[in-house]
Amino acid sequence: MTTTTYDYDPDSAGKADDVAGRIDVSAAYIGQFKNVHTIKSERTGTEGIHFEFSSPGGGAASFDVYTRKEDGTNTFGMNQVNAMQTILGLRGLKSAPGKIEVFEDGKRVEADGEVFPDLMNKDIGLVLQKELYTKQNGQEGYRMNLFGIFHPVSRLTASEIKEKKTQPEKVEKMLRSLKTKDSRTAQVAEPAQPAIGGATGF
Repeated sequence: MTTTTYDYDPDSAGKADDVAGRIDVSAAYIGQFKNVHTIKSERTGTEGIHFEFSSPGGGAASFDVYTRKEDGTNTFGMNQVNAMQTILGLRGLKSAPGKIEVFEDGKRVEADGEVFPDLMNKDIGLVLQKELYTKQNGQEGYRMNLFGIFHPVSRLTASEIKEKKTQPEKVEKMLRSLKTKDSRTAQVAEPAQPAIGGATGF
């Protein structure tokens, strides 16, 4: 019998628990934010936050939430960030210098940035919506957009918590109306955010 040997590769070992790959289905997920840092639109000057979300058994997804226009006006994304704070028991967010992971020339590299440690590595529930779109090069792609936020145990949304509800209702309503968004005929520079404040429980 021939002896079989395997060289040890620590990088390969780290990928063993990533069997689910990327989240690509509109649904509710429970997981944690692993990489959260500030961003700013080069086109409009709107500031926001980049989120990388990991759901055990569900996969991983990244999305951007734009929060404040260049003139200081809040966008709908600010409601979403405040909802996250409600779910996580936070009362204010402040970024801090830290290492972030970004893509340069098609490769994932480490860089200096402003991160939000209070949002990372804590259980949270998200409703994510798949959006089909047309890339700048004309090819078709998809991205996951933030559609709703809920408590990972009680499944209550921020507004339900504020109203002291004990039985969750809004997440199921969101899921009943949730469907893939098709934006392939439009070039969208920034991920669209749903203008449905009441429906998402914010």
